[in-house]
Amino acid sequence: MNWQEFIETLMRDFRLSSIELEQKTGVSNAVISQLKTGKTKKPNQYTIRKLEEGLNIRIDDSDPNNITYKKIQPIPFEGAIPAREYPLLSEVYAGEPDKFDIELYDEKEYFAYKYPSHRCFALRVNGHSMETTLKDGDVVLVDMDSPPVPGDIVAVKLKNGNQYIKRYYPINEYFIKLSSDNPDYDVRLIDTKDIVAIHPVVAINLYTRNFSRRG
Repeated sequence: MNWQEFIETLMRDFRLSSIELEQKTGVSNAVISQLKTGKTKKPNQYTIRKLEEGLNIRIDDSDPNNITYKKIQPIPFEGAIPAREYPLLSEVYAGEPDKFDIELYDEKEYFAYKYPSHRCFALRVNGHSMETTLKDGDVVLVDMDSPPVPGDIVAVKLKNGNQYIKRYYPINEYFIKLSSDNPDYDVRLIDTKDIVAIHPVVAINLYTRNFSRRG
């Protein structure tokens, strides 16, 4: 279904009127009406993100003629885990840069993470190679004290200054494979001698999404 049909489906599935959808997501009734009538063929990324956050869903619009969504289920924890403040250090690239310039942020992010004694920091994702798991602009928490396991999403820094966020698969003692969740991006083989740091992503910004490591 296209966006016109998708908006109608969302309203029907969640039993919301246009006004209620606006109240729940912050997307204006005027924008909703334009999508419903087909005057706007496709919303911008900001509107998509607000729909996802307001309804707690993940929208897949990779095929413009078959737009779907899935509900995001909360992760069950034993007992309450308080949210803690972590420094947002820089951006990490989800893509294929020639060189990536690090930008430091004087910002903090909050995550509910079950290992409060671990050394952790936050990074902002830049690019689209990890969609639909991670989207451009997502903020992730990286744990320096937790070793990555095969299948983890990891933040990697190389000696040439490039930084990446990819799916991690060790090949042998000399090479690792970094793959993207977005099939439009190639697999990268990395010599372990070229790696400065590699740490697993353990959480995505709790304001938008729930997340757990694979395995």
